Amino acid sequence: MAAPTWLSALPAALAVVFWVVVPGLLVTRLSGLRGITAWGAAPVVSVSLISTSAVLGTILGISWGPWVPIGAALLVAAAVVVFHGFLARRPAGSALHRGWGPALRTWEPARRARAALVRLRTPRGRFARAPEQVTTAMPQVWRTSAQREGPDGRYAGTAALLGTAVAAAISWLTVVLGFGPVDQLSSTYDAVFHYSAIAHVLGTGDASSLTLGTLTSPTRSEAFYPAAWHGLVALVAMSSGSGVPVAANLTAWAVPAVVFPLSALLLTRHVVGRSAGAAFAAPVLATGFTAFPWALMAFGVLWPNLLGVALLPAVLAAVTALLDLARDPALRPGGAVALGVAGTVALGFAHPNAVFSLAVLALFPLVWALLALTRRQLFTRRFWQPLAGLVVTGGGIALVGWLMVASPLLAGVRSFDWPAFTTAPEAVAQVLLHSTNVRPALWVLAALVLVGAVASLRRFATSWLVPAHAAAGALYVLAASQEGALTAGLTGAWYNDSFRLAAMVPVTGVPLAVLGVLTVAGLLRRALQRSGGPAAVRQAAPALLTAGVTALVLLTSGGLYVSTHASVLAGPYQRPGDTLLEPGQREFLERVGTIVPEGAVVAADPYTGNSLLYPLTGREVLFPHLIGSWSPDQTVLATRLRDAASDPEVCAAAAATRVEWLLSGPITFWPWHGGARWYPGLHDIEPVEGFEFVAADGETTLWRLTACDDPQGVAEPQG
Repeated sequence: MAAPTWLSALPAALAVVFWVVVPGLLVTRLSGLRGITAWGAAPVVSVSLISTSAVLGTILGISWGPWVPIGAALLVAAAVVVFHGFLARRPAGSALHRGWGPALRTWEPARRARAALVRLRTPRGRFARAPEQVTTAMPQVWRTSAQREGPDGRYAGTAALLGTAVAAAISWLTVVLGFGPVDQLSSTYDAVFHYSAIAHVLGTGDASSLTLGTLTSPTRSEAFYPAAWHGLVALVAMSSGSGVPVAANLTAWAVPAVVFPLSALLLTRHVVGRSAGAAFAAPVLATGFTAFPWALMAFGVLWPNLLGVALLPAVLAAVTALLDLARDPALRPGGAVALGVAGTVALGFAHPNAVFSLAVLALFPLVWALLALTRRQLFTRRFWQPLAGLVVTGGGIALVGWLMVASPLLAGVRSFDWPAFTTAPEAVAQVLLHSTNVRPALWVLAALVLVGAVASLRRFATSWLVPAHAAAGALYVLAASQEGALTAGLTGAWYNDSFRLAAMVPVTGVPLAVLGVLTVAGLLRRALQRSGGPAAVRQAAPALLTAGVTALVLLTSGGLYVSTHASVLAGPYQRPGDTLLEPGQREFLERVGTIVPEGAVVAADPYTGNSLLYPLTGREVLFPHLIGSWSPDQTVLATRLRDAASDPEVCAAAAATRVEWLLSGPITFWPWHGGARWYPGLHDIEPVEGFEFVAADGETTLWRLTACDDPQGVAEPQG
């Protein structure tokens, strides 16, 4: 069979774009969202639908497949249509016709309670306002914007489409150069689990986050592990016919190409407002930061984290809209709440530490909203509102802080220790230059972010970006340069891992960089206006100048550092320091897949790389990851399988686990690691009795277990 190429993988690329956009877009459009907001929220809603339908499908006994998330999307869309249809059938003057908010306000018991509360809260004396001063600006802005030029302004939709297309092209070039062949494997520790988890979803039809952890904890009936990524990749493989490596690589491409650009576009829309130039610049600039998405595609490999952080800006946009900090908001409060809930679910099922990242970044717009509320209600009888908000916020901070620092729920996560590797001043410089984890400095982007930070401080509603950006950078500095219990407590929710913390910086870095581009374009526009010129040129200047500045950034930064990011990706794919598969071993494993029948289980030391038989061929292996909380039967086989001819417990364990085959070979991955000596029963098979030689390639050999063929040699299970 011919090896797949990037051209032949286009169906997989189209499949992943479909899955991360279309289900969510169906719901957002039928919910009444339009333009950038509908498209920017689509990946969040799609991942939420995919991950929740996977959990519900397992509970209901429905096997995972494309019809499960599609059915969920259709059900949610139908519910939205019914709700809107119910409202539309109300008399034109009724409260329900105008929405659930007016309906609740005009409900008689609620109306009386509200009237009494208004009388109690109405300010009197010198701080009272005349009725005509009461603002109703938000609905008016909404209606005026929609009537005048749509929800995003003239040409913004076209600009966003062009910007996203450029981002997709940049990302495609980067992964082609970085991955090498389209089916190249990531030679990393975590990749073994993630590849096996995808194969597990495909083989068992179970994509639930509540059960995926049983892959490495088989004695438990339920074990949580965030499975949104694995369920998504399985959908891509099912709907495109591609293998696990191709589906995983194309899904990884879709994050910087589609998911993160659309998500960052939505946040930028709420920070900047209606701007065609910003709509073009945001998705393009989203591909430029090394720390995210490219570093998480190479280190670990942290695919679930990659998906979670990519969705983070869209959920943060919902927070700003709900807190009335958005400029010319495109999300109404009800929509912001719905998107926030769906987004939090998506983040939790993508990777829970993305929820903690949201808590850190969302703290600052929340504090800003409390400050604005305090300023409005100071010296009035409504001052209880900011006080109540302060109490609730303080309680939330205490709860999140306890979860991060002291809760037993995250004790295992906090126990990870990544030692400091640099000094605090150097780590601060890395944050400023976007060269975290000792990567090359991104001078152009660093300058734009700095200019954008200064510009954001000129408006109260955008100034929260600066401390949020600084907080993300500070957490990275702690993980990269400091040791101790306090540092471990503050960064423990992210495994004390500087790579995961550095990935938060571009979340606020993108809108700041866009503000930087707009500021530079504004300065150029003023210069153009002072110099005269045709009126048509001066009127078209804002969007054209912003696009021009963005194009200049692309040119001066080598396509937003494509070669740098491709080099980052090439490390674990083309130049791995630790090799999972030796030359020719992959081809031999694919041959083994044609020899071993379906339903049989193959025992193999995962440190030999032979556990990749499962994702490459679908033939189940006894140890799908390098480590795990293995069952007693698995432990017996790991330590004593070679003694099958003389130890009846071995045959009992083999029968219980369906093991009939053994792949032996040299330890190639992390040979210095203690775990490489945890599977002595799977080595030194020749010339041991009870095994039949079947095939070999180099030092990798396939054996059939024959010692347990005789029923007399199988011990009865105890108990």
